Amino acid sequence: MNLINIPNYDECVKYALEMKGIQGEKLKDTNFRVYERHTANPGTVFNALRKGGVVIPVVDASLLGEYNVIMTATVVIRANQITDMVDLYVPKSNDIQKFPIATFVEAWEATGGICITAFPADDKTYNPKLIDLEHIELPDGYDELREAIAENAHDRWALERQSEGWTYGPKRDDSKLETPDMVPYAQLPESEKQYDRIMAGNTLKLLTSLGYKIEKSNGK
Repeated sequence: MNLINIPNYDECVKYALEMKGIQGEKLKDTNFRVYERHTANPGTVFNALRKGGVVIPVVDASLLGEYNVIMTATVVIRANQITDMVDLYVPKSNDIQKFPIATFVEAWEATGGICITAFPADDKTYNPKLIDLEHIELPDGYDELREAIAENAHDRWALERQSEGWTYGPKRDDSKLETPDMVPYAQLPESEKQYDRIMAGNTLKLLTSLGYKIEKSNGK
């Protein structure tokens, strides 16, 4: 999604920068590194806040109880794993509201898990240079292969986490090593599947951009 199409995104950026005492109305006016994610993972919020980052998730505000708005950007002010509460700046009401983390995640998942994170950089920050894949169009018939790669990636992730002691739990709990994502790929919410699909699609686009052609063997 183009950031300029996210309702209230610019307003949230301005608020977040003011909160941090940083001059400028857009992240591009600062030295912040900006990332767009598509997975509703509370761990992203906790980690970004600990690193001093800006966290702007896009939520279905109608699921937060008071708003006749479907999609809107918000700013995470605080997230407390002990109380399971999150403080959000919601532009519609122009104030800070408290919500249970589970309620926040539900509203976040409803938009596909869109989240903008931004972190301050310095001269020691590694700046990865990716091959531009935006212009690459995958040939017809790659959807099945992309889904197979996505499912395999999830299974590899699950095996790695299980080797560390992680098991299924109704909500992510790092202290108990529990996560609701410890299920077969088919049972994942669409927001989590989309994360794996983006990875798989970018892998196929990279191969295409480098001149490789993938063909399915007969009878396979």
